[in-house]
Amino acid sequence: MWNALVKLLADFLTILYKLTVSVGIPNYGLAIIIFTVIVRVLMFPLSLRQSKMTKSMQLIQPKMQQLQQQYKNSPEILNREIAALYKKYNANPVSGCLPMLIQMPILFALFQALRDFQYEALGSAFFWIPNISQSDKVILPILVAISSYVQSKITMSASPQTGASAQSMTITMLYIMPLMIGWMSRNFAAGLAIYWVAFNTLGAGLQYVTNIIIDRSHKEMKKVMEEEERAEAEARAAKAASRPASQKKVLKKPQKPVKQNKSSAEDNNRGKALDFDQSDE
Repeated sequence: MWNALVKLLADFLTILYKLTVSVGIPNYGLAIIIFTVIVRVLMFPLSLRQSKMTKSMQLIQPKMQQLQQQYKNSPEILNREIAALYKKYNANPVSGCLPMLIQMPILFALFQALRDFQYEALGSAFFWIPNISQSDKVILPILVAISSYVQSKITMSASPQTGASAQSMTITMLYIMPLMIGWMSRNFAAGLAIYWVAFNTLGAGLQYVTNIIIDRSHKEMKKVMEEEERAEAEARAAKAASRPASQKKVLKKPQKPVKQNKSSAEDNNRGKALDFDQSDE
């Protein structure tokens, strides 16, 4: 199954090379670029769906945290409310991962097909590279690293991460991974490095388009969520204002000291004196 997929991709690349021969420009490098464009365009709907689901999950995250806090002692109710939340905003974490699971085998098969591809002598040169079956130690690895960085930068700008662990992962994906991929490309055939450069460059452009589409499609979702939060806040305020008077705290007025008349004060003193005299007797 796996070998059949790799062979199918290699045969497709051979067909594209023959196409360049038919137009009078026999070149494997050009065939690889055309091959990459076709693959990227075919995979774009899956990538777009994955990005939309990721953005939807990011937007409903505050509501999920609120439900988790509200029903932390009732797991059944919590699961029911989260399922209703997913349905309401058309979000599904599983469907967001599915496009990636479909793409990964294809990308690995492409990698193997280009790594082990047998290039003919005619058309194997590409610009400064005499034969793309051999590795390029300097220029292509630098281009691979730069294109990987640009694509990661544009991708991460669509969903900025917060938190210490997320920031650490961002640094790894944005800086370390491009350097690692660029260094690894020094040891592979230049044809594979050409594919990486074309794949990352086209991916950066498509990701930019994806970000625009997602911002427009989720603008209405953001507006609806903000209106719902505003309505909930107004409802809470109205409920608090309409509470019965018996539930509100009543402040007690301080009692004023009672003033005694002068005559009553003298009578009290006279009585005390008489009591004193009786005690002496």
